[in-house]
Amino acid sequence: MADVDIIINSRTYRISCKDGEEDRIKSLSSQINQEVQSLVSKIGQLGEARMILLAALVLLDKSDDNQDKMEEILKQTSEKIESVVSSINGERKK
Repeated sequence: MADVDIIINSRTYRISCKDGEEDRIKSLSSQINQEVQSLVSKIGQLGEARMILLAALVLLDKSDDNQDKMEEILKQTSEKIESVVSSINGERKK
């Protein structure tokens, strides 16, 4: 196990993770910290736990939106592929 020091809202936390996951933990914590800082600039400090909770909710909401967009893109791509395959099959029958 490895330990990683991360900074959220100007406070350092030590997080344990599997060896090799240190950079990923730092990257994720950086996203959380950026969201916390954005919230602080908009609404001020509400207490550490609330700020981290709000940041997590905002990030999960963005993730859900991205998931929905990705599913729609996959659906559209699948429909286009099916259309091309149908077109090719129609050409072969001639």
